[in-house]
Parts: sequence; structure tokens; C-alpha cells
Amino acid sequence: MSQEFPYVINARRGDVDEWRRLLNDAVIHGTPEAPIINRMGGHSPRMVDMRIPLTNGARAGWIGEHLAWALRGGVFDTKAIASSGVAGTLAVGVLLAQLPDMEACIIRSERKKHDRRRIVEGARPESVVFVDDILAGGNSAMRAIEVLDAEGISVEGVLTIVCYDWKTGAKRLYGEGVKAFHLVHLQKKNQASTGSC
Repeated sequence: MSQEFPYVINARRGDVDEWRRLLNDAVIHGTPEAPIINRMGGHSPRMVDMRIPLTNGARAGWIGEHLAWALRGGVFDTKAIASSGVAGTLAVGVLLAQLPDMEACIIRSERKKHDRRRIVEGARPESVVFVDDILAGGNSAMRAIEVLDAEGISVEGVLTIVCYDWKTGAKRLYGEGVKAFHLVHLQKKNQASTGSC
């Protein structure tokens, strides 16, 4: 049984109704048998799991079209991207299918202990746009910027699919002088927009 979509959607790119359908399928509700544990160790009632639409060919392609627009003149004008994590890596795959001349690198969670012992795998461009699925507190983006900078790769900006309006990630990035853009931002129902996205 499908529940009512729990957020207000502000689409900066793409059709709001299509985003609602896509994101509604990505909302996972916690249960006592399968709770959702947040980063602080507490329980969350729900989460948006972008791995679901990013592993569906048609939906991933639709998201990829909008990400590609942002990377090729809509917001950024770049020839290389970087990401980390499962959903971010899936977004990179979708983008490489859309933009076959794009280069990409993936940031590992920790430096590999064998072979070349890299923390950044793939292409070694001079600069990239960091692509991720969701911007919440900005921890993933800030870590990526630090890792890439240490590897001699500058970050032109951050592109995400979703931004949570009630979290501080966008403000944090702007405060650090990082250009950030997202395709859609979610706002909690019955809550005024914080304007953070």
C-alpha cells in the first residue's frame, strides 16, 4: 500500500509530477522489524533511497538527462566528474551513458591497502564537479572536496539530485564558497522553507 508522499517538492529542473512519482517510489518507511537508523544512531521514520530509481533504466536515464544538462552549460561547464558511495557511483554511471566524452573518478571510503593504494580511482582530471544523490548535512561533499584537493584535483562545484531543505548542507557549502546546484529540493509538509537549498 502506497503512503502519501511526505514532502513538498520544488523542482529546479524536470517535471514536478514525474519527480513525485520517482521519489515516492524511493521513500522507504521504517518499521519495528526493519528500522531506519540515522547517522547519529537514532531511528528515522523514513528515508529517500535514490539507489532505487538509479537502478531502474528508464528512471535513471531521465535523471541522467537532467544531470547532464546541469553539467554541460545549464549550471556548470565541465569535462569531468567525481563521486563516492553507491548512489553517487550509480549517478556517475548514468552520466557516462549520457555524456560518453565525460571523465570520472570515484572516491573510495578509505585508501586501498594494496595495488597502487589509491583513495581516488579512475581518471585523474585537473578539476571536477562532485556529483551525489542527496545533499543533507554536506558531510559527503566536504569530505570529497578535502580528498580531491589532497590528490591535486580541484572541485568546480557540487551537483546533487535532491537537497533536503531542513538540513544545513547547502548553507555549509555556500559558506565555504562552493558552488552547489540540485535538481529538486524537498521540504517537510507544514513547514516553511528554510531557504537553505
